[in-house]
Amino acid sequence: MTSRSNGREFYVGRKELAEAIAARLSLDPLMGSPSGLLLAAPRRTGKSTFLRRDLLPVLEARGDHPVLVDLWADRKADPGQLIADALAAEITALPTPTEKALRALPVKAISIGGLRAEIGGVAEGRNLTLTEALIEIGARAKSDVVFIIDEAQQAVTSEAGLDAMFALKAARDAMNQRPEGARLFVLCTGSNRDGLAGLVSTNQQPFFGARVEDFPTLGRPYVDALVAAINPRLAEDNKLDPEDVARAFDLLGHRPEKLVEVVQQHAAWLPGSAGLKRTLEERADELRARVWDQYGSDFDALTRLQRAVLEVLIRDGADFAPFHERTVARVGEIIGGQSSAQAIQKALDALREKQLVWRPGRGRYALEDPDMKGWLLARMGKG
Repeated sequence: MTSRSNGREFYVGRKELAEAIAARLSLDPLMGSPSGLLLAAPRRTGKSTFLRRDLLPVLEARGDHPVLVDLWADRKADPGQLIADALAAEITALPTPTEKALRALPVKAISIGGLRAEIGGVAEGRNLTLTEALIEIGARAKSDVVFIIDEAQQAVTSEAGLDAMFALKAARDAMNQRPEGARLFVLCTGSNRDGLAGLVSTNQQPFFGARVEDFPTLGRPYVDALVAAINPRLAEDNKLDPEDVARAFDLLGHRPEKLVEVVQQHAAWLPGSAGLKRTLEERADELRARVWDQYGSDFDALTRLQRAVLEVLIRDGADFAPFHERTVARVGEIIGGQSSAQAIQKALDALREKQLVWRPGRGRYALEDPDMKGWLLARMGKG
């Protein structure tokens, strides 16, 4: 673990973890993850930052060519289009000795299902599938390719996105079963564990055979580095105790931004660790509520019908049947009036627009942020 604090930022690197994950991206039958590696972690716990700042440099240092696509980069774009665009950008950025040597036509576009990503400035040339594009990238980079998909659960929300994941599996098999040439390793990360499980749960899913694992969240080394960076700036009677900060970090769900807010508050306005200890002992619920503040704002902005549909969805979980007579009746009871399947559909569409609910498949709906379940159940309990 390394930490950097130069007055402009505070960042704790996790090179050891990056090296451990990189080591698993191999064909080693005992220690590798040849079927693909899928890692899940709650939102705002530093996963995406880790990918960019820690994992990519480690992969590049060992000679791999990483390709990273974030399926939350544009929430309105089809996930399949984002993947196609990422591949097109990679091919554009890489030198083209293969084209020059073979006098081959340049690459004009990448196609995934019915989607297409054009290569800028190319009037005519080859049209590649996802498999062909990844083989091309490996040939141009002259190295193994590591394809990283952040928020990969979004891929199942569209037909093209799911097609892209099946095509990625086919590309992995095609490249890794060749006697020579660049290999392909796949890493999928996401903030919705159930969503990631939709990629591996049955033999009808693209990465059947892999398993979803927990992505390690920031822990005590991060706490110790933060305290070491702040305490020299505080008076002797106002310094923070690492044990108190660690307890706060646990309550905050290991979310670094929220911890920094709490530490700043106690360093600047409250009596240091004594104040933090008192908060932990007397107002722990208030500390935890910092993570849930946005949930309250989002929930209060909903209509009564939307709240009722969200409540039933959370209570039923994977068994949620939005248009079943029982569900329609329960929603009606909550709002104290008549409901209908059509009204529930409109409410679900609105919840998707507000990014509170997502649709992992036809007729299936789930929370966008699984942590909202705890907040809403606690709120309903108090109500």
